[in-house]
Amino acid sequence: MMKFFNLSAASKALLAAGMLSLAVTGCGGDDGKNGEDGKPGPVGSPIGSVSQVKADITSASVSEDGFLTVNFNLADANGAAVFGLQQDDIGAVSFGRMGNEDEVGTTDIEGSPREIWLSYFNKDKGEGHYTGSSYFQGKNCDDCLTDNGDGSYTLVLNKAVDTLDKYAFDAEATNGIYLGVKSANDAGSTLVDNSFFYWQPSSDTAQELPKAVIANETCQSCHRPGQDGALALHGGKHVTLESCTFCHADYNTYMKQDKDADGNAVGEAYQFDGSIKGMAHDIHSHSYYNGIYPQSASNCLTCHQPDENLAMADAWKGDIDTATCMNCHNSPYAVPSWHWDSDNNQIQDSKKNCVSCHNDPDGYRGAERGHYAENDNAQAAVTKVTFNSMSYDAASKTVTANMTVTNGDATVTLAQIDPSPYKYGGFTSAIVFNGVVDDDFVVNYQKIGYDKFAAGAEGSIDVTFTDADYKVAEVMETAGVKAALSSQLHVCFDGKGAVADCEKATDGSISNSGPYAVSDTFYFEVDGTKVEKSPRVQHAAMTDCQQCHTTDIKHRFSNDMDGCATCHNGTRDRKTSSSNLAYIVHSKHYLYDSGGKMFFKKAECQACHGEDGFSLSKIKGDAAPVAFGKVQNGVDPEGKPVYTDEQLVVSPQTAACVSCHQAPYALDSSGASHIQSMGGILVQEGASLSTLGIPASDYDKLDVQETCATCHKDASLLEAHANWGK
Repeated sequence: MMKFFNLSAASKALLAAGMLSLAVTGCGGDDGKNGEDGKPGPVGSPIGSVSQVKADITSASVSEDGFLTVNFNLADANGAAVFGLQQDDIGAVSFGRMGNEDEVGTTDIEGSPREIWLSYFNKDKGEGHYTGSSYFQGKNCDDCLTDNGDGSYTLVLNKAVDTLDKYAFDAEATNGIYLGVKSANDAGSTLVDNSFFYWQPSSDTAQELPKAVIANETCQSCHRPGQDGALALHGGKHVTLESCTFCHADYNTYMKQDKDADGNAVGEAYQFDGSIKGMAHDIHSHSYYNGIYPQSASNCLTCHQPDENLAMADAWKGDIDTATCMNCHNSPYAVPSWHWDSDNNQIQDSKKNCVSCHNDPDGYRGAERGHYAENDNAQAAVTKVTFNSMSYDAASKTVTANMTVTNGDATVTLAQIDPSPYKYGGFTSAIVFNGVVDDDFVVNYQKIGYDKFAAGAEGSIDVTFTDADYKVAEVMETAGVKAALSSQLHVCFDGKGAVADCEKATDGSISNSGPYAVSDTFYFEVDGTKVEKSPRVQHAAMTDCQQCHTTDIKHRFSNDMDGCATCHNGTRDRKTSSSNLAYIVHSKHYLYDSGGKMFFKKAECQACHGEDGFSLSKIKGDAAPVAFGKVQNGVDPEGKPVYTDEQLVVSPQTAACVSCHQAPYALDSSGASHIQSMGGILVQEGASLSTLGIPASDYDKLDVQETCATCHKDASLLEAHANWGK
């Protein structure tokens, strides 16, 4: 059977040109010889056509005069070869080796030098300061890169080893190379890759990553790739922790001058620790006080997580490095008063070698004891509250709950729970009582304070409360209810991490009270049977929150979302806005760093909501409305608004949307009309979009049928929020 092919106009033109060439050749005669074979075309893809690149360094060598040669392959996301990399696409090459502190004169404890990274590309910063940041860049060379046409490349640096005569190239040590590629494809997308290679030049054998202290993935749990706040420094080409360590070596110091917004010098120049540990500690410490970093920088284990795959995961416990201590303990607020020289506004000269005293096991508290084992804040975070039982007496409308508070293996007694009054009413220590029906909490949160506590059996604590003081019957006699119990307890400590009896001051305050103890949410049936699994739909996982916050989130320690939602539920308002958890959390997640650059935007849905927690389909059609304020009833003589007790409410799917989409920037009249046309209850007729909701009494008369999820499916929601404006 004959096969027919449809040829495009271009193909026909090419074919015609070929035939014409044959005809012309034929006119000249045939010499009877075959022409030489042409050079095969490259196998793979040009860099302009791929969406991702990955470099793999295959070998390296160093010439006698100190010039580095690097051989590497470049591939796309599928592992296929990529050719066409340009010399200017070599964003950075850094080179160095493992050494120790004695080689640069920074050892704090004689005879115990730490292993540190030594750069071969140092930069003199004057006055005895120097850094390892003089890396090679392709743009500074004319003929350093050779494209072999098959996805392999050879790079010969025109930059020799320069250690400023501090130390020498050592072929016996573990040497390492950092190669940073930054290019762009034809669609204008930036292609960035950081790759690394470690080897012993003398034997030409590959080596494992040395000084593995923190996994890159640990940093990226907060600094998420592809999102605001990602590690993308110095032109966006250094995107991994490992790349930072090649230049920001432990000996990096220079003089720094702070400047104001107009570029004018502020204060006196000071010595700055430019090592990666110095910068990380300094940045996270200051960012905590600026409201960006969501927990105390003294929580070392957030970054220094135990990991059997990291050879030096416990290095932070070493107590042999004063510079690390000074990164945080460098102010009168961070050291004991007898360590501070107030006349010169600095640590006393005699106290500047921290590890000469603060070292374990024989000295004063070192890093591990100071930050954890003998630290009240850290011990509060590992204190646990467990609700053992709950019973309800319908006749007297009384609930009795029993809980055990533990710190490690020890039981915390009632005398060790802070009994003081809370400044806004009630008690500092309390439990929280509510109930859940069809995914909704029944009432506003209720805190049952210390005055309802009594010593129970075997060190446990009984909490008894009645309908006379709390909405016990409303919760417990609602059909299908699951009672919810969580806690807000403060345990007393002795100042060194050990639980102690509470010490009451003359003004009634407790001088040795610690932060909140960890509380999870426990559920019970009305008959007292324990409910093992939360009855609530989980729109976000606490583990996602804990990637940045660990267990410390605002005013409680918690391992579940329900404990937050117990209080911040749809029944609670703030007179002119919602106090619902979605509204509160979304309002807190536009974060800018001290330079005004966005760190995190709330449009990054999956950062917190996982695969589908943001899905509108997870909100039941008959779910309860969400309070967005109270009905206003005129103004007082001073012109201040007067509010009634009746709430303004918004339908549930709509409430999820407007927890972010607030007027005037993200909600206008056309958007409001669209929501209402799809069955959403958003605003009273004629009211401003700054006052969301309709009176609850009016809502109860409506048969609300929202259809938002019909069109706004998961994929469309993600697409609409992708790369959303700043």
